[in-house]
Amino acid sequence: MPIDLAKLKRAREKAGLSQEEAALAAGLSAERQNARQRWNSIETGRKSDVRISTIDRIAAALGVKAGSLLK
Repeated sequence: MPIDLAKLKRAREKAGLSQEEAALAAGLSAERQNARQRWNSIETGRKSDVRISTIDRIAAALGVKAGSLLK
């Protein structure tokens, strides 16, 4: 699913979370370093094939609706 990168970053910053904190809250990885790297790859667009289930977890961690993160 295509994520709007600017919306994702704004939502994370509005939630007051670092990339690592957001990634851990979304359950992207159990390991801190891997979680931050995974979030960064999504937020910078290096990983563009993000599953809807992952988008749902990210949205829940940020306290927003999944649709608000999409293009």
